[in-house]
Amino acid sequence: MRQRLSLSVALCVLVALAVAPLFAGEESPGKQVYLDQKCDMCHAVSTAGIEGKTDKGGDLVGLADQYDAEWLTQYLKKEADKDGKQHVKGFKGTDEDLKALVDWLLEQQAEG
Repeated sequence: MRQRLSLSVALCVLVALAVAPLFAGEESPGKQVYLDQKCDMCHAVSTAGIEGKTDKGGDLVGLADQYDAEWLTQYLKKEADKDGKQHVKGFKGTDEDLKALVDWLLEQQAEG
């Protein structure tokens, strides 16, 4: 009986440790890339509670209504223009980081 109880307790602890990250409010990898790349120097993302330090770039909520992932990726790599202009700063990071950033940005939709 005592071994069964010990096994049950051990199993409960393992399950709790396995699911804890799901409830810990971990940041999205894309949001972390956004912050690490200092995108918030020019841009806000109001749905994520991020205010831009200047208003140069505006709020990026709703990008998916206007752009797709391919175009946004090219724009951030300075391989595409918007209104005849390239993005001010070329993305510096891995392709995986860029994909995480673009995916996260495209998830940011205005409520309503």
